[in-house]
Amino acid sequence: MFNRYILGMVAIIILIVLIFASAFYHTFFIYVPPGEMLIIIAKSGSDLPKDQNVATEPGQKGIQLEVYGEGRHFVLPYFFETRLEKLITIPPKKIGLVTALVGKAPLQGSPLVNDDEKGVRRRVLSPGKYRLNPFAYKVEIFPAVEIGPGFVGAVTSLVGNPPKGRFARPGEKGILRQILQPGIYYLNPSEFLVQEVEVGINQVSFLDANQIRFPSKDAFNISLEATVEWELLPQNVAQVIQEFGGKQAIEEKVIIPQSKSIGRIQGSSYGAKEFLLGSEREKFQNTFTKELEIICASKSIAIHSAFIRHLTIPDNLLHPIREAYIAVEKEKTAKFWQETRNSASELERERAMINQRRAEVKAETEAIVRKIGAETEQEVGNIQADTRLEVAKKEQKIASIEASKTVLLGQAKATVTQLQGEARSKGLEFKIKAFGDNPRVYANYMFAKDLPKNLQLRLIYSGHGTLWTDLVNTGGLQAFSGVRALQHESQSPDGSTEPQTQTQQTQSNQSAENSPPEADALLPEVQPQPTNDSPEPDRIQGSGK
Repeated sequence: MFNRYILGMVAIIILIVLIFASAFYHTFFIYVPPGEMLIIIAKSGSDLPKDQNVATEPGQKGIQLEVYGEGRHFVLPYFFETRLEKLITIPPKKIGLVTALVGKAPLQGSPLVNDDEKGVRRRVLSPGKYRLNPFAYKVEIFPAVEIGPGFVGAVTSLVGNPPKGRFARPGEKGILRQILQPGIYYLNPSEFLVQEVEVGINQVSFLDANQIRFPSKDAFNISLEATVEWELLPQNVAQVIQEFGGKQAIEEKVIIPQSKSIGRIQGSSYGAKEFLLGSEREKFQNTFTKELEIICASKSIAIHSAFIRHLTIPDNLLHPIREAYIAVEKEKTAKFWQETRNSASELERERAMINQRRAEVKAETEAIVRKIGAETEQEVGNIQADTRLEVAKKEQKIASIEASKTVLLGQAKATVTQLQGEARSKGLEFKIKAFGDNPRVYANYMFAKDLPKNLQLRLIYSGHGTLWTDLVNTGGLQAFSGVRALQHESQSPDGSTEPQTQTQQTQSNQSAENSPPEADALLPEVQPQPTNDSPEPDRIQGSGK
């Protein structure tokens, strides 16, 4: 009972400690979730100046300038209050313009300030997340400068000193010579103004009511339709934009008035009839294009073509001129047909001559072909005869070589057989000499070499007349059926069997006991296999001794 009381008290104390630790942890350690920041507000300290709402120095009372990011932070709740705020997020293709409410006083007359000064900052925030105190910094979101394909950006600086030249340099106010190529740029909208300008080939057409009209040299009203192709090169964008403006302004101030002016001036130097002639009309076309190129090039604008599409001439002038030209063309046509008929007869005569010459060439060709065929057949016959003669000579040589080959092979085989016999004879002679010039010893060696490997020899020592009677006891050969027959019976002269006597058995046992032990150690025990060529027992015994 006492143990249960103690365990209960311990559990209660542990629970109280855990509750106190959890309360202490959650009270003094403030958790900041992702995407937010922690703002600290001091309850005590020195008061802030009248024009300041954020504490920038330690020991000041109120909202502290420094903020804390994600995680847990130790804060004493008695001295400080806390507040969670969202992070400053700049979306893609946007910028953040920061206005600092705290910092040093900027220079007199400077619209943009550095990062440590109070006012609109020169540096902008690119896309991303930023931990800036919302009570100390004001962030406005603007679109980034985006230049599309086929365009460039003409940049105008809005702040700085007046330019010393035509274009503004860094730190000066005005149009910059440098342009922006296609892409995305994070520029301060309070510092730079970017104008998107198309740099491809543009067309201006003079049609209908916008035709180029002028009086000819002989006082006839002429109208023409034309199309001018022009281009503003990237390196000239800043200059042209500064002088004229954008695309529409360039067309209204340069292309259209210059085209009409050149058309009137150059067209008034030609008569109305000259516009109907191909050479004079082409000359006017070239002059119009060249003059427009020269004038626009001086204004940094490139002209690619100035094409006159159509000319309108009054009908009272056009009708008689047209009739006169038609009469001239009819006369030319009649003359041409006469020349064509003359050419046709000449053509027939040339065709007849061609056919005649073709027949002559054909006959000559056939004669040459027949001659070449005969010469070819004769040459082929000569070549075939020479070939057969050469083949016969080669076959004769081959037959002679084959006969010589047969003779040489026969002699070589005979020589080889003779040498092999001599070699065997010499070898046998050397082998016999190795055995002391004793052929019998060599024969015994050859006999012994061919004996089976499992042949066993045993030395048996026995007295006279006891070999066969005591063979089992002395030789250990009771396994053979022939020995068993010797053990039980002996052959009498007349063919009858007699049992072994006790005396013979005793002699056999003594003979086995008197056998020297070295004999069994010298020769291994092997059982002889019965063959027709096995040596006799007494010969084996004599050999062992």
